[in-house]
Amino acid sequence: MNRELKEEKRLQNRLKTVFPATSENEGLARAIAAAFSAQADPTMEELTEIRTAVSEAVSNAVIHGYPEGGGEVVMELEMYSDGSLTISIEDHGVGIADVEQAKEPLFTTGGDSERSGM
Repeated sequence: MNRELKEEKRLQNRLKTVFPATSENEGLARAIAAAFSAQADPTMEELTEIRTAVSEAVSNAVIHGYPEGGGEVVMELEMYSDGSLTISIEDHGVGIADVEQAKEPLFTTGGDSERSGM
């Protein structure tokens, strides 16, 4: 019987940080994500994509989660033995009133000044 043994995907590193939900912290979040992901030796394109995704998620939390200001953003990063990376951005802001409606293309609660939502 010929079997391939697959390496079990193991957590190798984890980082959790909490910071005030301010636009100034978007740069901090990008820098943390870039430094953390460097251990996987990403290409420049992959690194740019990581930084952009983190920036968009933090910006969304700041602008839409806490439109009146205040609050915190939680960022968790995990690196696995297979080289994969998980980044989670979380806020406990106002939330989405109608999730199904929010899934519609170009839906936004931002009025005419905003191009689209998600």
